[in-house]
Order: sequence, then structure tokens, then C-alpha cells
Amino acid sequence: MTTSGAQRNSGLPVPMRTARESKGNTKLSLTPPQKAALVIAALGPSAAGPIIERISDDHLRAFTRAYAHLQSVPKAALQGVVVEFVSQLSIEKDEITGGIENTRELLGQFFDEDGIARLMDGLDEPGGETVWKKLEQASDEDFAEYLSSQKPQLVAVVLSKLGAEQASRILDQFETDVAGKVILCLSKPLDVKESTLQILSDTIERNFLSPMKATTGKSHDPGDMIGAMMNNIMSDKREELLAFISKSAPDILQSVKKSMLTFSDIAVRVPPKAIPMAIKEVELDDLLQAVKYGKENAPAASEFILGNISQRMAAQYQEQMEELKPITPKEAEAAQSSFMAVIRALAAAGEIDLIEPLSEEEQAEAAAAAEADDA
Repeated sequence: MTTSGAQRNSGLPVPMRTARESKGNTKLSLTPPQKAALVIAALGPSAAGPIIERISDDHLRAFTRAYAHLQSVPKAALQGVVVEFVSQLSIEKDEITGGIENTRELLGQFFDEDGIARLMDGLDEPGGETVWKKLEQASDEDFAEYLSSQKPQLVAVVLSKLGAEQASRILDQFETDVAGKVILCLSKPLDVKESTLQILSDTIERNFLSPMKATTGKSHDPGDMIGAMMNNIMSDKREELLAFISKSAPDILQSVKKSMLTFSDIAVRVPPKAIPMAIKEVELDDLLQAVKYGKENAPAASEFILGNISQRMAAQYQEQMEELKPITPKEAEAAQSSFMAVIRALAAAGEIDLIEPLSEEEQAEAAAAAEADDA
């Protein structure tokens, strides 16, 4: 008894050769399901496994029946099926063209419409947007409400796939205790399989994006990721979350603080030359609102900004700030975040070097030295 290499590698039972076939007749009459079964079997267990896993029980039974009804298939017959399969793809063409529609056409040679739909389900259109990209256009409030019913571990995985600014805006929508639990999850390694991420993105697409019809390399250091999120959270909630981290995950607190760069850090972390550069890039309204509110929540930062531009320009800004209409603290902090986004962009582009923050020990030493000098 002889078998083809494909049959030996398929991991499926190899039927006995019929008497007629053993005499050299390799011209078999095969049905489309049998041809499909042969192609899948020829792929071998590693390649065919993912396909078979996606096939429904009904289609899998059809595959089983088709393969079981075959007797021994000579190598020449198997090659003929493969050649027919390939020739149908490339007939009158010099190349094989992929794509969504061509994939449907290809699968249509072996499966019915239900089978094709099952295999194509969740497949991203080439050149289209991923779920994570689509979420950039979603309402932060709506997505936060959707996530609020999920477990903190799942929310942490989702936020880790988003940009830091969007993730921080969503985190800001949660109550402090919920946000704290999510941050605790983010502080630990998020080892998530690609298959799990695919299921998660499919679920968000189906349960959130589709019904709503809504409107970068990430760091593996949880402190970096959480710190980047903190940059755009309202200052009062940020302080509450930092206190929570200090109590619940003290091992990442210094990493979080090192990755944070808020408006109040300007005077100690941003070089003077960065101020004129940032002013050229930021919207004037954002600059004026940021500096004006900074006189209340970060006076050293506002002083630093005005002190590193010309006196004439500083005086002009002072006059314009006096004419500004009152805005809410949330709007004012958003303006400060916009200014800091420009600073971070300059640092990311290598145009400025940020000053490393002092550790808690270094801060304590500096404070002690200052007290000694005063004495």
C-alpha cells in the first residue's frame, strides 16, 4: 500500500486503495466537496488546523463525509486537483490577485455562502482602519460608558491599545475607585495573545462601533503608559490616582512620575529655549488660557513661560489675558494639555531635551539643603 506525501502529513486516516485504482487508473471522478477535502487534507495539520477550527459542525461533517467516502487517492490524482484549483485562479491571467472579493470567489469554489461568511467574518479590509483606529473617532464619553460595565482587566487591555491621550481622556470619565483598579491592572504585565485581541476587537466592533455608528508603538513599561495617560487627566483626579498608586502599586510610582510631564512641571523639566519654540506651534487662545489659569494652579510654570520670551511679547500677552472671557477649570486644563502636547512633540522629535525629574530621595535632599541655606 502506498500513500501520497500529502496524505501521510495530513494526520487523517488514509483509506485503502481500491482494486481498480491499484491497477494504475488515476482518473477519479471527484465531487467539489471531495476536492475541497483533498485540498484541506493536503495542507497538513498545522496549516489546515486554523481553517477547520473556523468551519461549523455541519460543514465539518460534510468535509468528514467527503473524505471518508474517498478511497486511496493516487499522487497523480491529488496533483490534478491542486492543478485544477490553481488553474481556476490564474486562468487567462499572468498573476494571482488577492483581495476581499477574490478571496470570496476562491472560497466559493469549496464552500457555500454560510461557510464563506463564517470564514470571512471579522476580516479587516486591506487599507481599511483597524478597530483601534476607528475608536479614535468614537466619543470618549460613550466608549467610557461602554467600558464601565467591563472588568478592570479587560478595560486595561483596551486602554493599552489606544493612544495615551485618548486613553487618559477615557480614564478620566471613570470614578476614581474604578480608574484606580484599571491602573492597578495596567501596572502589571499585560500578556495577551493575538487571538484574544482579535476576539476583543471583534466584540468592540460588533457591540460598540457598529451599533453606535460612531462619529503608537506602545511602551511595554506600565509606568510609561500610565504616566502618559496621567498627562491629560484633570489635576484633582490625577493627584487622587497618584495617591492610589503610591498605596497600591508603589513599585511603579517613580516610573509613572518620570513619564509624566504636566503644565506644573514646566519650570523644572523644560529647557528655556523650548518656550519660544512651543509658542510658535501652539494656538494663541490655548497659550493665553493656559498661562492665565496657570497663575492659579501652577504659578511657577506661568512665570517661567513669560520669563523666557521678550518683555514686549510678555506684556502683550498680559493685556490679552485680561480680556479673556472666563472659562471652566476643565477647559483651562485642556488648554494647558494642548501646550504640553506641543512640548512633548518637540521632545519626541529630538528638538529639545527634557530635564530628568528628581527622585523622591533627591527631592528630600534638595529640600533639606534649601532649609539649611535659609537657616
